[in-house]
Amino acid sequence: MLNELISVVIPCYNDGAYLHEAIASIRRQDYPNYEIIIVNDGSTDAATLKVLDEVVAPDVQVLHKENGRMASARNHGIRHAKGKIIAALDSDDYFGDTFFKKAMAILDANKEIGVVTSYIQLFGAEKLVSKPRGGTAVNFLFGNQCPACAIYRRECWEDIGGFDEAMKLGYEDWEFYIRVTRQGWKIEVIPERLLFYRQTKKSTYRNDTRPNVVELVDYIVNKHQDWYLDMIKQLIVRREVIYTESRISYQNIFKMLKNRLLGKYK
Repeated sequence: MLNELISVVIPCYNDGAYLHEAIASIRRQDYPNYEIIIVNDGSTDAATLKVLDEVVAPDVQVLHKENGRMASARNHGIRHAKGKIIAALDSDDYFGDTFFKKAMAILDANKEIGVVTSYIQLFGAEKLVSKPRGGTAVNFLFGNQCPACAIYRRECWEDIGGFDEAMKLGYEDWEFYIRVTRQGWKIEVIPERLLFYRQTKKSTYRNDTRPNVVELVDYIVNKHQDWYLDMIKQLIVRREVIYTESRISYQNIFKMLKNRLLGKYK
């Protein structure tokens, strides 16, 4: 596993200005066995098309397709990938130098882990640090706990039939991880800032996801409504169990204190 080929899939739509930086971050990795697949998702920007011609190299191939948005571009790139391990990276972001090696060590050590990501350093318009939790399916019930940029076993993607290409306005990564974790895979988060996530005015989240968030969440809940119903039932039952146990515990503590006080002042 530690020498397994990593296929890096980078969708690109009119983001040629950042491609060299993304590619450079892969070449700086302390893990040498990789291929880079850039998926030109119907770019119309002349400067981007020029960069796409320039970056072709022995370790970089560029695939061209009509615009279909992120889910379609990722699926297209993975179908052409040679590796059993996929590294998903957006064209305007980049990885820290040790991410591949650390992620591969985690995958090698635990066969139940299907996806590895890290803490996220936002840069550009915002400079915050995001700390996703990863975990199992229950962690993804109310929100996404793993960024789109991550390393995962190709088997995870195959198990669930890839990304949902109907989700063109965002949250396709959240829905993808719901299905991955429902299959029993776990998601691990390296507690280091090894993903650098650019914040720009043209981001998908800002322009497409946020204005349509209600419709997107409604789509996800409807698609997984049996699971949501089952999980909510489990959460309600668990809440009652915790409440009952806590109540009994408080009653026992109160009784013990009362007995001690009565014994003291007899």
